[in-house]
Amino acid sequence: MPEKIWTETMVDRKYLAPGKSEKAYVMVRLSAPVQEVKNENRTVQNLGFVIDHSGSMAGPKLSHAKRAVNFAAGHLNGGDYISVVAFDDRITTVLPSTRAENKDLIKAAVNHIEDGGTTNLSGGMLAGFKEVQKQVIPGQTNRVLLLTDGWANEGITDHDQLVEMAGKLVSGGVTLSALGLGEGFEEDLLIRMADTGRGNFYYIESPDLIPGIFEQELDGLLSIMAQNVQLKYVPGPSVTSARVMGYPSEFENGAIRLSLPDVYCGEEKIILFELHLAPQEAGACRLGSLELEYADVRDELAMVSLKIDIKLSVTDSPELEGPLENYEVIKQVELYRAAEAREEAVRLADQGDFTTSQAVLESQFNKLAVMADEFGDSDLMAEASEIKENLEQVDGAAYNSVSRKRMVYQSYRNKRSRRGK
Repeated sequence: MPEKIWTETMVDRKYLAPGKSEKAYVMVRLSAPVQEVKNENRTVQNLGFVIDHSGSMAGPKLSHAKRAVNFAAGHLNGGDYISVVAFDDRITTVLPSTRAENKDLIKAAVNHIEDGGTTNLSGGMLAGFKEVQKQVIPGQTNRVLLLTDGWANEGITDHDQLVEMAGKLVSGGVTLSALGLGEGFEEDLLIRMADTGRGNFYYIESPDLIPGIFEQELDGLLSIMAQNVQLKYVPGPSVTSARVMGYPSEFENGAIRLSLPDVYCGEEKIILFELHLAPQEAGACRLGSLELEYADVRDELAMVSLKIDIKLSVTDSPELEGPLENYEVIKQVELYRAAEAREEAVRLADQGDFTTSQAVLESQFNKLAVMADEFGDSDLMAEASEIKENLEQVDGAAYNSVSRKRMVYQSYRNKRSRRGK
């Protein structure tokens, strides 16, 4: 029987004081076991590569992109499917969806791509989706990988419509990962598209990093453990309001539902909930329940589900309960707040308010530095060091498209528990 995802739930405090309004943080940690995925029993891959070949991609960008697609094709087997779409102002299906058997044919088709005109991102995404959808089967990996270095300036250019299109891919059984290259792409848009498309976002700072990022994405796709991961939080009677920190969510009949990206073997996901609690009497306090459901790819898509009740004691004798705080949860909350501080700093810097932008980052740096020093925590030390670098990046003279992208990408990775990956 395949080992299941290990689920751990913790609250940032061990107890509540009676008669007081409180705020509490609930942390959910999903940990997938580390397992070697053998080629013969891994998930079938149905991948569509959508490559921007507009004029700005000329030279090393397009050369490395083609090399990366050829690398990925080389790691697929005859039971997998691959398609390649190239887009500028026109859409070209370079390789219709086909079995990944004839690697020379695939390589020849990819190498035939040449740089062109402007950027019809919507058209490229739709064409890539149509190719992947030809072979969609539940339980296999059905994903579009979109690589672009520019703004959507042809076809559909409205951001909300493009994000909505990404959602339609998901409803058609296809997920989307978005890869932004260089200085010119719209990072806020690609992050929203990847979130809605239940895939990943990558910022690729220079062309020579493209093959490595493709390898990282492919390694994950080849080791998928769980698909259609749904997490639902049902608030208890003591909760007056609740929100999810870090992941897109929606409200459903008073509950909060999250549709999480696929879980890879050896991966850890951390989800944080912020709860506001009404005053309680001494006794037991029910904070609510969590319901997790996913399809186990290694067990013929068998549905796995579990339910966890979250409770705290309310006491006027705290000395009997021991330490109040749960350090691990507080640490994760502060790492998340560092991501929020970056986002706020970027928003202010975009408006030209560099003084307030730096003040926001400096405040978070001080919190992290104190905690890192007190507990000797290497994660907090590393985060404080990055925030310190961000302080220099939002200096008026240093702030540009590259520093903005670095900060936005750091924030994205923090919120998705992908620090250091």
